[in-house]
Amino acid sequence: MAGGSANGLKRELREGVVWLVFDRPRASNAVDAALAQAFAAALTSAGNDPAIIGAVITGAGGKVFSAGIDIKNPDALDHEALATRRRDTVAHCLDAILSFEKPLVAAINGPAIGLSCMIALLADQAIASDRAVFALPEIDIGIPTFLGASIVSRAVGMALARELVLTGRQISAADARQHHLVGSVVAHEELERSAQDAAKMLAAKPRATFALNKRWLARDLRAEFDAANAHSKAAQAELAADKARHPH
Repeated sequence: MAGGSANGLKRELREGVVWLVFDRPRASNAVDAALAQAFAAALTSAGNDPAIIGAVITGAGGKVFSAGIDIKNPDALDHEALATRRRDTVAHCLDAILSFEKPLVAAINGPAIGLSCMIALLADQAIASDRAVFALPEIDIGIPTFLGASIVSRAVGMALARELVLTGRQISAADARQHHLVGSVVAHEELERSAQDAAKMLAAKPRATFALNKRWLARDLRAEFDAANAHSKAAQAELAADKARHPH
């Protein structure tokens, strides 16, 4: 696979490991529909390419992993259409991760907010720079985060999931490590090397067995994601009614 950038995603092959880099610096690497589709397509392609042994996800620029889903509305969609687009954007990313049966490492080089926090936590190994922070702040803009709650509660338990989704507060890389949200925290300048080494270490495992283990681990998450998406769609009417009652 040749290196290059398109639709906000940069791809680079390093010793059989494909690096997928969120590359929208003017938008703090936020994920829009085009980037989500490119990311999903890149993971699918990497999964089907026998020359690729694994993947690393990170953010361009060295300052931010990703600001999460892009909340702008450049096409002036109505509320329902915009909510549908956002759900589809999230689904493209998370479905692609659950379907990727090779090693997947998140190299979290800065703030991982909202959707990008979920992406990082779904990786087989999440390695954080000491500059990283994590947050699920959707509540502050009136968006429920059922998927985020599911991912965090399955990873580390309901107590932290409740705190993150109900307060929207950020936690540091050190706190994330203490709560076992990430596997390790390294000095910022060591992040890329550590992520590459982790991907190669996982890729040295028997491929078929590794894939079967990942498939088993993902089975319940898929069902929970489907339920969360259904509840999110159903919640739109309630949110719209509340907005009508309380316009400000």
